[in-house]
Amino acid sequence: ALNPDRPVVFINTDLLLAFETNDRKAVNNPMEANIIAEIVRRLLSRGILEEDIGIITPYNSQADLIRQSVSTSVEIHTIDKYQGRDKDCILLSFVRSSENPRNYVSSLLGDWHRINVALTRAKKKLIMVGSCITLSSVPLLKLLIEKVEEQGGILSVSKKDIHKPELKRCSNL
Repeated sequence: ALNPDRPVVFINTDLLLAFETNDRKAVNNPMEANIIAEIVRRLLSRGILEEDIGIITPYNSQADLIRQSVSTSVEIHTIDKYQGRDKDCILLSFVRSSENPRNYVSSLLGDWHRINVALTRAKKKLIMVGSCITLSSVPLLKLLIEKVEEQGGILSVSKKDIHKPELKRCSNL
């Protein structure tokens, strides 16, 4: 999983229709939480230590949801709380996935400083999870996705990749 040939991977959830839930108080994405949990299980099964893995997300409600899915002592924080920390492997859940991405606006994900913190916490491996279509409506993230794609780092997952809401292909990262 910490393959040096692929230090940056973006798991694209567009084919899953894994939309965010938003009740005005909280924004989260249960499918992304399941994907993150499965990746953590795979990393641990390959001998990666819990203390070498960190999980970052922009939203407190997503961090809480991931904590329920990941039954280990892996650090899980919002981007803001992760400032100043780093890990060998960072998993980043972007959360946002909209049925109407053209109308999508996010001041949180469009903040260059916040995204810079999120992207620079990984020492060896950065695994991002999100909707390429929705996130591409944010100019900064569109550029990020294009750069990862140029490096062959986009992995699109579909329903056939899911088993007992877990991803089988995460082990191919």
